[in-house]
Amino acid sequence: MSRAGKVTVPGRAGELGRARLHAERAVAELTAALQAWGLWADSVRERAEQRLAVTDLDDQRVLSDPEYGQALDAGRVFAEALRAAEVLRAGLPLPGTRK
Repeated sequence: MSRAGKVTVPGRAGELGRARLHAERAVAELTAALQAWGLWADSVRERAEQRLAVTDLDDQRVLSDPEYGQALDAGRVFAEALRAAEVLRAGLPLPGTRK
């Protein structure tokens, strides 16, 4: 560790190593954010089911509920950000290797 408390990677690949660590952290944080969004969206769905008196799992009326639709749309941002972070992470070579 450096004096600033930051993780260092020995050699010329130090900056690349730090970039990989940031990409790994971004994937982990965005995965957690997507999971939290999913729990919230599920609670919105449950409220919509109660409001619409849905008792049958085959009842698709909840899908046309505006509040639930907005909740689903909100998750798209998290999912797209996670996909972008995964692509970034995959595109960074490991320190000491060539891609």
